[in-house]
Amino acid sequence: MPESSFIHEIIKPTNPLSVWIYLHDERDVTYIAPHWHQAIELSYTVFGTIDDFVINQKHFKTNCGKVLVINSQEVHSVYARSNNSQAISIIFPYPLVSRLYPRIEDQFIDINNTEKFDAIKKEAYIKLQTNLFKMYQIMKSDDDYKNLKLEAASIEILQLLIEYFTESKSEYKKMYGTKEFVVNRIQMITKFVNENYYRKISLDDIAADVNVSKEYLTKFFKKYMDLTVGQYITNVRAQKAYYDILGKAGNLTQIANKNGFSTTRAMNKAFVGIYGKNANVIYKEDNN
Repeated sequence: MPESSFIHEIIKPTNPLSVWIYLHDERDVTYIAPHWHQAIELSYTVFGTIDDFVINQKHFKTNCGKVLVINSQEVHSVYARSNNSQAISIIFPYPLVSRLYPRIEDQFIDINNTEKFDAIKKEAYIKLQTNLFKMYQIMKSDDDYKNLKLEAASIEILQLLIEYFTESKSEYKKMYGTKEFVVNRIQMITKFVNENYYRKISLDDIAADVNVSKEYLTKFFKKYMDLTVGQYITNVRAQKAYYDILGKAGNLTQIANKNGFSTTRAMNKAFVGIYGKNANVIYKEDNN
């Protein structure tokens, strides 16, 4: 997966399409550190499973056919073991959605908990799954009309999401009890880390940027993210370094330095914790 796949806040459509589309076909452990963006994201598991897809502190394990939607500004992360799974990600830039459907400003897409669907929503969900599998087939094809088909399919998928699965944001607050200041503060913290992971950063640095005490920062982040600030920094660095290894962006020492690790040993330790292999093994596998 290229490093540009999950750019914090800024989503660039897949040229020449209006949306960003990616087919995940990894053979190793996949880890995407907690992050957020203004865009609306959809994940569709084509084959296999995703072990832990966390959206706004809620954990989902997906199987074939599962659709998940990450609404605007929801913090989310992904962890999947090596199981030869395939999944499609579609990210709809927020300006595109709001231009086509201005009411999205006051609504959210509620599709992740299928057990509460009525008959109409169940039928729409099946149609959505069918369209997403057709998109998968289009992505695997190679014909002159591929981009036209992908553009049409993505808009039809967006239309189904909005027509059948939107709820008011007031209902969202009732369901999830999300406080705006919590969302904003998490976004500030994760934004700072994503912009500064390559250099030495401390709890004092982050606390000063967010304008809270170090003690409050530590307790707040652990409560709402279910990991420590230090673990989050390490995970972001490991993810970025992993992409650099796949992109052959230098030797291991250069990649460790570029991504804020003090030594290759520290990077190896982080890799074992996330990917089950040290960076040296992954580097050698990718270069064979």
